[in-house]
Amino acid sequence: MQKIRSVSPSASALPSAWRDTAPHRLMLTALLNMLDNALLTTDSATRTLEQWCRTHHLAGGTPAAPAVRAILVDTPQRPCPDSLRVHLALPAQGEKALRYRHVRLMCGSLVLSDAENWYLPERLTAKMNTELETTDTPFGRAIADLAFTRQLVVAERLWSPLPQGWENTPIPAGTGETLDMPPQTLRHQAVLHQPDGLPLSAVIETYTSAAFHFPPPDMPDDQTKN
Repeated sequence: MQKIRSVSPSASALPSAWRDTAPHRLMLTALLNMLDNALLTTDSATRTLEQWCRTHHLAGGTPAAPAVRAILVDTPQRPCPDSLRVHLALPAQGEKALRYRHVRLMCGSLVLSDAENWYLPERLTAKMNTELETTDTPFGRAIADLAFTRQLVVAERLWSPLPQGWENTPIPAGTGETLDMPPQTLRHQAVLHQPDGLPLSAVIETYTSAAFHFPPPDMPDDQTKN
């Protein structure tokens, strides 16, 4: 399998209000599970991220219903990984039929996801192709009229706030210092299909720790120091 490009740490590494304590690590584990489950049970990652931003007030001073926008990344086209290409049922021209789009999905100033997309323009409308080529509209929003469905191919958990085997041993108390979160947390590989089952697109989405750039809830008696 080809090596997947990583998200630039500068794009998502942000000052954190979370601390290296057992309660905060437990809460982050629950939040990571919530986000992962929401992304895995929806056909539109864009809508899921918008709802997450709205719920956790990630957009700062922007309107109450924040829009997730796609910032195009100037990346040379690379071949679709084998793990996804086998699901695309490519036409006779094979790899040449695919168009490549690399974006970072942002809410306000936060980079929430780095997404690589390989799609078949002949299976989209002319308007959709123009929108994808000339605007920063997220892919899922641009092709929403196709009523597509999403098939998960691979889901990876890139970070665990708790150490391996935590359920069988005492959870470390931690240092109490600011928690240094890694830039990447989750990665999903998926294929989008039109209603008749014909594949439209393959995508690799790498989600960042910027999704947790909000204050942790208060705890009674400041238990986060324990």
